[in-house]
Amino acid sequence: MSVVGDIYDVKFLTFNTWGLKFVSKHRKERLRAIADKLAGKSAAIPLPGSETLRSDECELEDDYDVVALQEIWCKSDWDYIVSRCHQKYPYYRIFYSGILAGPGLAILSKIPIESTFLYRFPINGRPSAFFRGDWYVGKSVSITLLKPLSKSTYPLAILNSHMHAPYALKGDAAYHCHRSCQAWDFSKIANLYKKAGYAVVIVGDLNSRPGSLPHQFLTKETGLVDSWEQLHGEQDLQLISRMDPHDQIRLGGTTCDSILNTWRAQRRPDEACRLDYALVDPERLETVQARVKFTEQIPNVGSFSDHFAYNCTLRLLPKSESQPKNPPKRDLLLDKLANYEEMLQVLAKYRRVSKWQKLWRGTHFWLSVLIIIIIHVVTTFTSNRAGWSSVFWVFFATFMAVTGLIDGLISFLFGRSEIRALEEVSQEVRDSRREIQETLENKL
Repeated sequence: MSVVGDIYDVKFLTFNTWGLKFVSKHRKERLRAIADKLAGKSAAIPLPGSETLRSDECELEDDYDVVALQEIWCKSDWDYIVSRCHQKYPYYRIFYSGILAGPGLAILSKIPIESTFLYRFPINGRPSAFFRGDWYVGKSVSITLLKPLSKSTYPLAILNSHMHAPYALKGDAAYHCHRSCQAWDFSKIANLYKKAGYAVVIVGDLNSRPGSLPHQFLTKETGLVDSWEQLHGEQDLQLISRMDPHDQIRLGGTTCDSILNTWRAQRRPDEACRLDYALVDPERLETVQARVKFTEQIPNVGSFSDHFAYNCTLRLLPKSESQPKNPPKRDLLLDKLANYEEMLQVLAKYRRVSKWQKLWRGTHFWLSVLIIIIIHVVTTFTSNRAGWSSVFWVFFATFMAVTGLIDGLISFLFGRSEIRALEEVSQEVRDSRREIQETLENKL
């Protein structure tokens, strides 16, 4: 943290570390290398031709004030990070709430932590998609409130998240509705802390491209701005997709699916995108520097993660005397209204999917009950003619009982809960739409 007079600059880093146990390649070596680099002791080598990505202040490149991490899912990895970085980052926290694992969110800070809080998203994938795991880890927003740096600046509220991943560009596997609902809740939380007088910073792997509906909710609903765009201006995504991979990082801030990342080298160059963000309150924070970091490679391993990290330096603006806020502009209200209409369509479309899932799983449960009864009757007759058939019917009955019970529980418990959660979001969006419509009518 740099201080010049009453001007405070805070250096942030957000990094998806790809720390899945048994799944992520070279997890232990990479997480330890990340900890070593954060501690200022790295043996990583720069990418060939990456001179333009390097800072002139080499000795300060990895000297951050706040580090927000995602996908920290192994306690041994976190213990190593804490022990390695304790002197540099004496304040730290990992968040635990989840079903099989925590949300993977953690924070390291040079600034004292005042309090923390975790909000778990109620709409977050399905338990039947066990091979994806989003539902089981309990995707969340971790809120970390830092102690004020001075009486003349706003205290910082760091909202760190790793939203539901897309597993396809379109269709049910894209989980577009889930991320949109998560961003809707996320924006409500950010607004609460803004109203409470905090300088809000949303960081993390939001799994949403610039301009997408989740990104729109996190910016237009909150008044926050993308720190990269605050510094560099609005980005032309089509132009960035055609750039040289090094320029995609340097000029486009791409952190994901770059072919320069050894774990994503088989991707097409135009698939590189920006999914890792720092969204900031422009009335209380100003971006003075932003770049993609952790682009180096670990000898004999590869890149630090399947994402690159994102770093920005934020200047805390002095408190101003409270003034009545100007009413939102008509164009902004129209943009919000368009987002609400799109959201209602997304919710309606996915609600049909959710109801179908609940119906066929419930049907499978009752069919399983019927089939098990039939098996008991059939076994009585077949066992007299072929004793070995009883073994087959026992295995078949067991299979039907297990799968039917699982689908029954998903249908009766999860299915009902998801449909009600979707309806809740739908009502909230309608309430906001009604208020915007009344405001627009009054302006006429």
